[in-house]
Formats: sequence, structure tokens, C-alpha cells
Amino acid sequence: MKPVVLLCAFFAISVSVKLPSTFQKCDRSKSDFNQCLQKAVEGALSQLTKPLKEVGLVSFEPLEIPSLSISPGTNAAQFTQNYNNLKIYGFNKATFTKFDVDFDKKTITFECIFPKVRLESEYDFKGRILVIPFNGQGPALIKLDNLHFTFTFNLEEYDKDGEKHYKIKDSKLIAKPELIHFQLDNLFGGDEALGKHINDVFNENWSALWEDLESSYEEAFGQIFSNIFGRFLEKVPISEIFA
Repeated sequence: MKPVVLLCAFFAISVSVKLPSTFQKCDRSKSDFNQCLQKAVEGALSQLTKPLKEVGLVSFEPLEIPSLSISPGTNAAQFTQNYNNLKIYGFNKATFTKFDVDFDKKTITFECIFPKVRLESEYDFKGRILVIPFNGQGPALIKLDNLHFTFTFNLEEYDKDGEKHYKIKDSKLIAKPELIHFQLDNLFGGDEALGKHINDVFNENWSALWEDLESSYEEAFGQIFSNIFGRFLEKVPISEIFA
């Protein structure tokens, strides 16, 4: 089963617009073009503490996801995960270590690190962690330290209203956190001792859990970010993004 992501809040009618004046623009003819893009995107993300509807961008602080479902893994994480009213903090603070645009191949590849990412949500989990059966519904707080993203977008060019635009053909996300900490409230209907035990199991085995669920989370968040970036590309012509 593939992760189900409800993204209806991100769709809107689009028209071509200009970038905000506070967004840095980079000249593709310059030798430092890709380095310029690293700083430009970092700066743009830092401004996304509120939606910029004119260019199709939502707030990244927090990034709000109405609903997200992740299918069970096959090893350590054999449990269903349903999140509602998910809010993610920290995606507007990134350090980019690589940014590469290939205009001939129409690809964008970047690598970045988000130092602190925090997920707050209502959760509904049921199944087994390792060999331990458990269930719970309630508030969840999940913290990820130094979340590394490697993202590749394959693009296609098309004409719209006399302007050249890009659209996303496909994309691939690789995500690697250095540490994850879970706090799941109301496990086993609020049994404190059992709840603490399961939270401890989550936190002591976070790496094995991530390994089992990695591809599902990458696909889910790849869809989310591709949708957001796709809306931006639909509104903003290529000539406005790159000088």
C-alpha cells in the first residue's frame, strides 16, 4: 500500500505572477549560479512564515497537513499510522549544501539539512512495534534532529499564456534524520506505565523504525513538497525564476 496524503488545501486556480521583491534572483549566465540558488532558496524559505498565495506558496512555519496515513512496515514497524491536523515546524530553516540546476536535462537536485523539525498532530496507531502489540489515539509530538534531504525533480517545459513554465514530471526524495524522539500520549487508553514503556521502545529503536518506514515517509513527503513546488512553477514563469 502507498501512503495516502490529503492535499486538497494546497490546490488553487493559477495565473502567472512575478516573484516577491524580497526573493533573490540568480543569473544563470554567472559562474556562481548554483551557489546563488543555495542562498536564494534558503532566504525564500525563511520568509515562509505565512502563505504567499500570489506565488502559490503555503506557510512553512508551520506546514499544515490535514491528514496523512502511513502503511505498516514489514519488520520493526508493523503498525498503521494515521495523523490528523498535522503541523510541522522547522521546514523554513534549512542549510543547503548543494543546489544544481541542469537546464539541458531539465533537472533540479539539491541537498539540505533541517536542524530541528517538530511534528505535532492527533495520531491513531495500531499494530506491533518489534513484537509488542499496542494501540493509541491522542496527541503526538515527534522531533527529528538534523533531517537531511536529497531531492531530485525532473521537469518538463510548456507554454502558458505566452510564457515558458516548468511542470514536474517526477521526483525523488531521500530523507535521513540523525535522531528521532517520540512522545505519544494516551497509549493503551491512558495507561501511564504501558504508555511510558512503548514510548521508550519507540525512542530506543527509532533507527530500526525509520529503516522500516523510510520509503513510505519519503514518498509521502515527496508528494507534499512536489505538490507545493508544482503550484509555484505553475504560477511563476521560468523567466521570472531565473534571470
